Amino acid sequence: MIPYFRFVSILFFSLSTFLCLAQDKKEIDSLLTQGEKYLYVDWDSAKMFLEEAEKLAMESQDEKDLGRVVNMLGSLHYVRGNYAESMRNFSKANDIFNRNPDKKELAYALNGRGLIYLSQHNYARAIEIWERCIRLNRELVDDYGLGKSYFNKSIAEMELKQYQKANESLTTALNLLEKFKEKPLYAMALNRFAKINFELNDLTQAEEFYTRVLSIKPEVTTWEKTFANTGLAEIYLVRENPSKALQYGLIAEQLAEKAKAFWDKERATKVIAKAYENLGDYANALRYTKLNKAYSDSLYSENKNSEISYLQLQLTAADNLSLLKEKEIAEQEAVFNSKLTITLIIALIVTVIGFLLYAKLLKQKDEINFQLEAKQSEIENQNQKLEAINEEKNKLFSILSHDLKSPINSVKQLLEIEEKGFLSESESQKVRKMLIRQVTETEQMLNELLRWSHAQLDGILTNRVETQLSPMLRDQIAHLEYQTSSKNIQIAYSDLESAEKVLVDPHQISIIFQNCLHNAIKFSKPNSQIHIWLSDEEETYQKLHIKDFGIGIDAEKLEEIKSRLVRVKSTDGTQNEKGTGLGLQLVKQFMDKNQGIFEIKSEVGKGTEIILSFEKIKKNKQTDKISY
Repeated sequence: MIPYFRFVSILFFSLSTFLCLAQDKKEIDSLLTQGEKYLYVDWDSAKMFLEEAEKLAMESQDEKDLGRVVNMLGSLHYVRGNYAESMRNFSKANDIFNRNPDKKELAYALNGRGLIYLSQHNYARAIEIWERCIRLNRELVDDYGLGKSYFNKSIAEMELKQYQKANESLTTALNLLEKFKEKPLYAMALNRFAKINFELNDLTQAEEFYTRVLSIKPEVTTWEKTFANTGLAEIYLVRENPSKALQYGLIAEQLAEKAKAFWDKERATKVIAKAYENLGDYANALRYTKLNKAYSDSLYSENKNSEISYLQLQLTAADNLSLLKEKEIAEQEAVFNSKLTITLIIALIVTVIGFLLYAKLLKQKDEINFQLEAKQSEIENQNQKLEAINEEKNKLFSILSHDLKSPINSVKQLLEIEEKGFLSESESQKVRKMLIRQVTETEQMLNELLRWSHAQLDGILTNRVETQLSPMLRDQIAHLEYQTSSKNIQIAYSDLESAEKVLVDPHQISIIFQNCLHNAIKFSKPNSQIHIWLSDEEETYQKLHIKDFGIGIDAEKLEEIKSRLVRVKSTDGTQNEKGTGLGLQLVKQFMDKNQGIFEIKSEVGKGTEIILSFEKIKKNKQTDKISY
């Protein structure tokens, strides 16, 4: 009886376990279905369903269920724009389905990784990933998966401006998705067709596709309605109908807010700002321009951090590879010890054979140690590369924030003066013109800084070329027009056109001029002057002098500025202007990189003189590119 009772108990326990696992799997399937349903409609609801599914999958210890959940979590974080978290989930799913083969889910994970490459503007790599997905989906005879891969491939081709290829891929995707019209991807494909036609200036065809998206019943997802409304707003801007453009743009903004999609918010606010500007409503145009700038900055920061996080993931993978290698070495050493014991026994009988085998094993051990050292060296190099990238990223962010601070403060001060009603109507008109000019110049400066900073992502580069100083100096004086006029400061300069050409990096010299002039204005008293002149005392260098007659710098602070390479604590200006302490640090660093000389003279109460010495162009001397 006892054996029989034990058998029945085991059978009952096994059956109960099986039923529990089956129930968990059913619940996970239901939660994944709900998560997918709300993915592009209500992000918070989708997150709630998917996190519950993840919890059940972890408890069930079923790797395939966990893989399906993290695949969907990868899509969830991609919709929000959290590309680093999205990559972690897709990479985890990729590992799971390599260990537990499932072509459909592996194709899903690969597709997600392709989207991350797309977000990093690595379009060629993204296309390569999606071509792998296409092969997998063809083997599975999965038309929906195949349509998704062709759709994503068309986006990368569109970004590369390969419109013919993009049109062919998108046509293939739409044909495959015709029987899946209830899926969000069908509406996405129609939206992308509209975007291609817009880029090709076929506004009628573009409008037809966007309208088709909005007329789909039942209604498409919030994400796709946002894309379509923004697209219609862009069309009406081109048609010079700003009222209609504003109508569609405001709808798109509300939808983007609901979907929590930063990229769509940035696109919508850009159209709205332009529509208000065309309507002459400059107050709202400025407000939406600021919003668009905030969203753009957020996206840039997120994209930059995504690149860093991606490198960290690569480093983690390298660490995992190192651990795996160590495990292999430990196993090989165990085999080695076993062989060594046998060899010693055999050595009692056949000494010569034993020594030969031992020598062979020692050689194998040396090779293994050599491989380990090589792998450790590789990991150290990756660590150094990551640290260098982080350091350069911090420098670039410091430069961007510092150079934008002054013009933004100017705009803020003008707006505060106008808001408090201190100005007459004629003065208000003058101020508005000054605002428009300041914003335009700031936008131009920002575009130049961003282009420069993108070019510096692999490290700050100094590209010295033959340069005339006077045009660049005049540009920076123009950028600071509001600061000088608000303090009634005159900048006196002459005889700059006769200056010889010097060997410098134009972008870095613009930053040097801006910071030196900003400091001179900041510490000058109202109703004073700033003098700028050239001196040519040496054969090798052209000297540029910038002298103010302001409050000056005490001897202790002056010595600190001259001797330290780190940031010096900033002093308030004559009208309590604030600073970051980065200005002179950047000037000194960039003068060094351009092989120039930085000098500063000052006396309390009498002003400050900065002398910048630049290397002259010598006959038959070629320009050189120096990388730091």
